[in-house]
Amino acid sequence: MKRLILSGALILLFAVSISAQPGPGQGERPHREDPCKSERQTYCKDARPGPETHNCLKENLSKLSETCKTHINDMIVRMEKVKAACAEDEEKYCKNVEQGRGHMRCLKENENKISAACKAALPPPPPRM
Repeated sequence: MKRLILSGALILLFAVSISAQPGPGQGERPHREDPCKSERQTYCKDARPGPETHNCLKENLSKLSETCKTHINDMIVRMEKVKAACAEDEEKYCKNVEQGRGHMRCLKENENKISAACKAALPPPPPRM
C-alpha cells in the first residue's frame, strides 16, 4: 500500500512539474522548466501523461540526461517525505480513496484537518493558466 501511495504521489508531483506552461498573451506567469522534456519527447512520446510516462522514463533511466535523472531522484525524495509525513492522515481521511492522484486530491481537500507536518510536505498547487 505504501508503494502505491508513493507511486501516486510521485506521479502527481511529476505531472505538476511538467504541467507548468506559460499563459497566452500579456500577464504570462513565469513557469518551471521541465528538465525531462526532451527525454519525454525522445523516449516516451507515445506514452500517456501520468503513470505511463513515469514508467517509460524509469525504463529508460540509463539514457536520461543527468539533469532529468536528478529531477526524478529529487521527486522520489520529496514523495518519501510526503509518504512519511502523511501516512496517518491518509489512513484517517483517505483510506477509501483510489490510489494515485485521488489520494493527493483527498489530502488537499482535507487540508484544514491534516497535520501540520503533512500540510508542509504536500507539493504546491500547479500554477494557474
